[in-house]
Order: sequence, then structure tokens, then C-alpha cells
Amino acid sequence: MFIPMLTQGHRSYITTPIYYVNAHPHLGHSYTTILADVVKRHRSQRGEKVTFLTGTDEHGEKIQQMAKAQGKEPQTFVNEISHKFRSTWEKMGISFDIFYRTTSPDHTGAVQFALQKLKDRGEIVFREYEGKYCVGCEQFLNDSELNERGLCPDHLKAPEARKEANYFFLMSRYQGALIEHMEKNPKCIRPEHYRQEMLSFLRQPLTDLCISRPKERLTWGIELPFDSRFVTYVWFDALLNYLVATGWPGEGWDQKLWETVHHLIAKDILKAHAIYWSTILLALGVQLPSELHVSGYWLVEGTKMSKSLGNAIQPMELEAQYGKDTLRFYLLREMSYGLDSTFTLEGYIHCLNAYLANGIGNFVSRVYTIAKKNLGTVSLSESELTETDRKLLLLRVKTREAWDLGFAELKYQNAIKAWCELVTSCDLYVNEMKPWALAKDPSQIQRLHVVMGVCLRMIEALGILIAPVLPTAAREIARALNLGEHALESMGTHFEDRMRFVLTEDTPKLFPRAQMPLKENHS
Repeated sequence: MFIPMLTQGHRSYITTPIYYVNAHPHLGHSYTTILADVVKRHRSQRGEKVTFLTGTDEHGEKIQQMAKAQGKEPQTFVNEISHKFRSTWEKMGISFDIFYRTTSPDHTGAVQFALQKLKDRGEIVFREYEGKYCVGCEQFLNDSELNERGLCPDHLKAPEARKEANYFFLMSRYQGALIEHMEKNPKCIRPEHYRQEMLSFLRQPLTDLCISRPKERLTWGIELPFDSRFVTYVWFDALLNYLVATGWPGEGWDQKLWETVHHLIAKDILKAHAIYWSTILLALGVQLPSELHVSGYWLVEGTKMSKSLGNAIQPMELEAQYGKDTLRFYLLREMSYGLDSTFTLEGYIHCLNAYLANGIGNFVSRVYTIAKKNLGTVSLSESELTETDRKLLLLRVKTREAWDLGFAELKYQNAIKAWCELVTSCDLYVNEMKPWALAKDPSQIQRLHVVMGVCLRMIEALGILIAPVLPTAAREIARALNLGEHALESMGTHFEDRMRFVLTEDTPKLFPRAQMPLKENHS
């Protein structure tokens, strides 16, 4: 089994989309942000230096309309929603390094620099265009991009007929180069079926990209440096954030960091990143992103989650009711990366009870209660381990291999399942060893030390593995084992075979059982 190893001291750059500030953060936003945080923690645990970017996309027609509807200036409006995103991620323990905003002066300057550079190179031309415009997408759509009813598939609304003169980026020039890149770099878009989808799209003639909007209908945007009558199309504006955050185009550009970039996105913005962004970078002479990782949708009753459809689920409400980090565990365990998944509250509660409350929570509580009550300090030696003891301890290494393979292959669900299977093996070991019976027999006190020592080693290993997903639980386990609050979050390459555990006074309470909310009786 080949598992790509992370290199000690290696750098990497992980990004989420910068989220459009027309809605408060919901479960769809949370999944990508949580996954990026988990990947960062996983890589950091193994010695990588990871830079993690997230942020907000703050220009465009929808923002202008929403601000006006609320009687606010656009800047005031975007400040409020951007703060909501940042505070939500902070409350959820997201360990971002850069929170990027497209209304920052540095971003404005970099976007105008890029536009002028492309204009000077003959990559931008002025022409009249007539087509079907979706206000929700803030772009013109071809008939092939509409559903069978002629509606935008994401917003379920008919696009407007619009005719206007605008500036166009000559994206079509780079069709051949982009096809060649995708064919030569099989991991540039993952999972593989999304790369094939983009290659299929590129087999049709590629049109040019409209990259301006006239100020007569939109003023809330970055002004074109070569024509003050227009502002920049929001997608051209927003995509540059990933590059600008590394210091481009100034002398301080960290090109080595840029060369490690991995974009994490959902499939609704695949074309913007795989086609628009790639061709812009090709035109600017900048290396294309290392990898583009694409997730499916979180669905509610078969429909993509969104504010406009009224089915958005608020992450902070779930965590407030069911416990910190529980959402992280559920989202990674229940989605096969790259495919759609359906959120139900019943499924969420079942997952928490089956794998957290009745799983790791129950195992830690059983072991800790017996060890603390009967021993306090647990001591064992390698010579006292039986074949059964060694067999369980060996599963730590096998589970770590499965865990790392799951992350390398973007099969996070498999990594979580392997960890859950290890918890089950630990429970079976306790049931077989019957430490409660050993505690009643004075002649078996040394065997009780060994059994409890093996269990505590397993608890430590389980905490190390799951720390990127359940950092709060990992800290609780570390405190209980007197290892220092953040000890398990830095132990990712080996497991300590401790001979002695000095337990703290309080049994760690990790995950209480969750209950479905009572339905209101309106009779």
C-alpha cells in the first residue's frame, strides 16, 4: 500500500472560496471551511507549515441591490456580513491564517494592475454582446447551461435578456493550452470525474469572458484602470484573491508558497476556477494551481442548500445544541468527497450517538472510571503484554496508515470509518478483558494495570488521530492524561508507548447522547 508521505518542514497553501456576502454562513459554506481546517491540522500535525486562506467576496450587482433594499451603503452592508463570516469561523475554532476581503485597498490595486497588464498585452478587447444574464450568478449563461425549463440550475430563475457593450478577456486563446495542462496533470482537478467534466466542456468552442459591467447599472465594483465608465466583473475581481494574498504582484511575492496552492471548492464554482481562473493565470504568465479539490453539494430534501431557496442550515445553531466539533465529525464522515450528500437532523443525531457518545465517549468514560477508581496511577511494562494486548496496540499503526491514505486520496470518509473501527476494537478488548472483574481480585492487580495501560495508550492514539477533526475532544483527552492541553495535536508521526499514566481527578466527559427536539403539539 503506497501512501504519499508529508515532508517535515514542507510548506503548503490551502484556500477555501472567498464567500459571497449576500447571505450569512450556512452548512454549505461550513463544509468547505471545516474541511480546509481539518486538512491544515492534519498536515501541521505531521510537520508541514500550512498557510490557510478564507475570506469574503464583496463586490457585484447582488450586493448593490441588497444594500439598497436595506437602506445601507454597500460598504456598511459588506462590513456587517463579512464580520459575521469571520466571527462564525472564529467561534467554530477554524484556524485560518488569512481572512481576505476584496474591498481592501491592496486587492483593488492588484486587480487594476492585472487588468492593465492584460489590456497592454492585447488580451482584453471592447465589443457589444447580447445574451441571457442571470443576476444570481452575475454572468451571461449559454442555453446549454440552463435546465430543461430554461432556468438557471442554481437559482431556479429565468435569466434576463441583456444587450450591452463591455470589455472581454480573450479566454478562447488559451483553450488548447488548458486542455494540454489538464491532460498532462491528472491530479490538477480531483476527484477525477470533475477533470473529465472540464475536459468535456473544453471540447466545445470556448467563448471569451466578459470582464466588465457598465456603471450605469452597477457602481459597486473595482473601476477599470483604462475606462472609468466600467467596473470589473465580480468573478475576475474575486479570483485574484488567492494570488494577491501571497504578495503578488509586488516584490514581496512568495512564489514558492503560491506553487503549493490547493483550492478547495464546491462543484457549483468548478468552471470559474478550472476555466476562468486558469486562463487568467495563463495570460498573466503565472503558474497554475497545484490542485483543485471539488466537493459535491449538501442537499436538504433533495435540493442544494441556499439562502434564496430558504433551506439553509445554520452551523452555530447545531453546535450550540449538540456540542462543539460534532458538526465537523458528521460532515466528514457522511459525505463521500466529490458526491452530493443529504443532511437530515435524524442522521446527524444518529451519527453523534453511534460514533461519539456511544463510541469514543463511552470507551473513554468506561476506562477512565475503572482506572481512576482502582489505580489512580497506571503502570505497565512491555514484558507483561500478552498477544491479545499487542494485537490491539498494533491496530494503531494500521489505522494510522488507513487514516493517512484516506487523506491522500481525498476519501476522508474512509479515514473516519477506520478510526471508528478502532474504537469498536477497543470496546471489544474491554469486554473481553473484563477490567471490572480484575479490580475485584487482589491477585489480578498487576494485570489490571496492564489492561488499563493498554486502554490508555489506545485512548491517546485515538485522540492523536482524531485531533484534526475533533480538536476540542483531543484537548480534553490530553488534559485527562496529564499530557498538556495541546499535546495530542502535535503528535502525528508516532505513538508514545508510555509505561506510566498519572490520571487527573475528573473523568473526561466528551459527548453526551443527543436527542431529537420535541415536536410542538398544535392540537
